[in-house]
Amino acid sequence: MRAGPGEAFSTSFASRVEALREEPAFANYLTVRERVMEMKEREADLADGDLRPSDYWHEELEGFEYMLDASPLVVDKLRHHTYHLTGLRVYEYRSQRDKHRRALAEKLEALRELGEDLAVPESPALGGFGFEIDGGLWNVDTLKFLECSLALRRGGVLPALVERPGRLAVWEVGGGWGGYAHHFKTLFPDTTYLITDLPEVLLFSATYLMTVFPDARVRFHAPGDGAAAFADLDEVDFVFASNTALAETRPARLDLALNMVSFQEMTTAQVRGYARHARELGCPWLYSLNRDRSHYNVEISSVGQVLRESYWMHEVPMLPVSYPQPLPPKWRKRRPAPAPERYKHLVGWPRLHP
Repeated sequence: MRAGPGEAFSTSFASRVEALREEPAFANYLTVRERVMEMKEREADLADGDLRPSDYWHEELEGFEYMLDASPLVVDKLRHHTYHLTGLRVYEYRSQRDKHRRALAEKLEALRELGEDLAVPESPALGGFGFEIDGGLWNVDTLKFLECSLALRRGGVLPALVERPGRLAVWEVGGGWGGYAHHFKTLFPDTTYLITDLPEVLLFSATYLMTVFPDARVRFHAPGDGAAAFADLDEVDFVFASNTALAETRPARLDLALNMVSFQEMTTAQVRGYARHARELGCPWLYSLNRDRSHYNVEISSVGQVLRESYWMHEVPMLPVSYPQPLPPKWRKRRPAPAPERYKHLVGWPRLHP
C-alpha cells in the first residue's frame, strides 16, 4: 500500500534526524554536554560569589537553557542559535537585503585596505551565515574579528607574537561561540587556544570548534581538576575551562590574553580578577574590545579603569564607528566619537607595580 504525503514526510523527516544524529557535530555536542554538566555539578557548591555570573548574565543564561538538551536539528544549525550571545540573527542576512549588504561590503572593503591578509570569512559549517562577498560569507561578527586582529597588529601585538619562538599560547576570556578562536587559529595554526567561559556557553564554542577543526586535540577543565589540563600545551589545540576554575588556570606560558564584548557584562571584581590573573601568569599582552559598561549592567564601574589597575592600557584608533555600526558618509574624515558607550580597542602591557 502506497504511503500518503503526510506519512512520507514523517518518514523522510525521521530519516534526516537519524542521519544528523550520526554526524560528527552531534557526537561533539554530546561530548561537550557531558563535560559541561560535570562542570555545573562541581560548581554548585562554590561559596565564592565573585565567580558566579553577574545578574546580567544570569538572566541571559536562562534564555538558552534548552541547549542543554539540543536535538540534532538544533546542533546542525548551531550558528543560528548564537544570537543569544551576539544578538546577530540569520534572517538579517537573507536575500534582497541589498541596502544592508552594500553597507557591510563597504565596511569590509575599508578593513581589507588595512590588512587583507587578516581577513577570514565565516565558515559555512553548522549553519554559518552571512552575505556572500567575493566567494566568502561575511557578517558583523566576521568583520569584528578582522577589526580586532587589525587593532592587535596596529597596537604592536601581532608583530611581537610572530617573532616569538615556538608555539603561541592565547587565552580568551569569554570565547562566545568560538568565532574569534576560529579566526585566530586559521591565521596562526601553530597556536594553543585556551577559552575560559561560563559552562553553558562552552556548549557553543567547544561544539563549534571541534566541528570546524575535526583533527584538533582538545581538553576540558572543570573545577577541582588541578593544573593537568594546562601542562604540555604544545600537545593540544584547544583547552576549554569553566570560569569557576580560574585559580587552577595556570599554563606555563601565555603570550596574549584577550576579551571581546563580555568584560562589559561582568562585575568589577570579575574583570579585576581576570586582569590580575593574566598579569600574575606573566602574560605580556592584554587586549580588550568593550564598552566601559554594558547598558544594563550596574555591577561594574568601568572596564578600562579596572584593567588599568594591572596593565598599561592604550586605545588603538580604528574606524570612526563601533563595530556593529555601518560607516557614515565621508567616514575617512571622521574620528571616533568620545561617547562613553563606544566600543574601544585597548591594548596593554603589564604594570611593574599594580
